[in-house]
Amino acid sequence: MKGEARRRAGALAGLVAGPFFLISVGLNTWASIDYLHQLGWEFVGGEQVPWPSSLARGPYGWAQVATFVVTGLLIVILAIAVRDQLPRRRASSFAVVLLALLGVALMLAGFRVDAPMLSGGDPETWNGWVHASAFLLIIATGVLAPLTTALAVRSEPGWRPIAVVSVAASVLFVVFLFLPWGNASFLMAIVTLFAWIAAVGVRLAPWGRL
Repeated sequence: MKGEARRRAGALAGLVAGPFFLISVGLNTWASIDYLHQLGWEFVGGEQVPWPSSLARGPYGWAQVATFVVTGLLIVILAIAVRDQLPRRRASSFAVVLLALLGVALMLAGFRVDAPMLSGGDPETWNGWVHASAFLLIIATGVLAPLTTALAVRSEPGWRPIAVVSVAASVLFVVFLFLPWGNASFLMAIVTLFAWIAAVGVRLAPWGRL
């Protein structure tokens, strides 16, 4: 029963994480648009303003901090549930650790960026350095977690669709990060990552195991 409860909690967490993050960031962006424009932010082009991290220093900064922390916690819950469901092999252990690290990195991103970072500068405080390190960890795990998951389930018939989705998500995540469309392409990378997380959540849900 405990394992079943973890699986259901993980499925719900995986399905909720992306919509929660995207809706929260979208509402905060809309409510803080004047602040963002003062920084030179534009959805396509504009200045090198770190978004959505910059929202943590805006008029509703507490909401963005909470969004990072709650989303990260949901992904950690998903990772705990996935641990019980993946095949017993070394690649599965790596996949679970990387997924959990993605959640931890999102929680650490709740440490606010420093003011100079809003215009492309370097961190000045330990808070800023933690946030910068968390961002790099998010990028790394966003690429590696899907790939290791695909490797872990490659020979499991019930997980085969997830293997395909995982490889595609990792490739698209990298492609979108390199597209020159500023925050628009970064948003597509985020959506791709959360779509993969949702797919894993669906696989854990009762209907995903049929």
